[in-house]
Amino acid sequence: MSGALAIRWNGAPVAQIPALGRGLHYGDGVFRTVLLHEGRVIAMEAQLDKLVADAAAIGIRPPSIDLLREELGAVTSFGAAAIKLLLVRAGEQRGYKPASDVADRLLIVYPPPPAASAHAIEGIHAIRSPVTMATQPLLAGIKHLNRLEQVLASRDWPEGVAEAILGDDRGTPVCATRANLFWVRHGVLHTPALDRCGIAGVTRSRVLALAEAAGIECRIGSQPWSALLAADEVFVCGSLIGIWPLRALDAHCYQAQRPMTRRLQAALGHPTHVHYLSPR
Repeated sequence: MSGALAIRWNGAPVAQIPALGRGLHYGDGVFRTVLLHEGRVIAMEAQLDKLVADAAAIGIRPPSIDLLREELGAVTSFGAAAIKLLLVRAGEQRGYKPASDVADRLLIVYPPPPAASAHAIEGIHAIRSPVTMATQPLLAGIKHLNRLEQVLASRDWPEGVAEAILGDDRGTPVCATRANLFWVRHGVLHTPALDRCGIAGVTRSRVLALAEAAGIECRIGSQPWSALLAADEVFVCGSLIGIWPLRALDAHCYQAQRPMTRRLQAALGHPTHVHYLSPR
């Protein structure tokens, strides 16, 4: 099972999946990766809602959330894990034109990601990726199965680099390879608009909601790379990592004091760093 602890296909345990499925041949499906911590799926309802919405957006009829919740519940006995949920258009016919809107369900349980609490406290070194994200408004925000841009952007990182920031064809930063992007300037929280490309992550939505609840001004929109260099704080966020501040982007270093990042980390309460942070 190539490192997987368990694989379930349409609810049943299996050792392998069909080789002729449209997910493998055309990337015709969507997915989410969720964190299982102490037998609980973090932000489960929000993750399932987004999975179902993404499936519907590409014309796949999603199963009920009750069924997905039940199938997740069947693997919570692992206690701690990274779980990948995929909805793949059913059918094994050759050709791009789909013959069905039915979803096959694939659930894969992996060992939990290595602990990286130091990244949450000390920050990470990121680089600007040479990979340009393609513009496709019909797929913007959707976590579909074609992630080749992220694969290309993840190659050949220098030692000590933990993320790469990708931009679009207009020369504006969009996201990290596996996380959403935020920055702070003069007390205002910023994040790129994802109406042309990029993935709208569940943790991104949670951070925006937490900021609004805390009375923090938030602005969503495209800005040039110079906005990142002028920022007081920059951080990336994702379901498996929580919030990681940037201590450097290429050769540009950021301040060690990150009051808004720390405040949002504490509010998010992600299990990989919750024991190391307290509200201020």
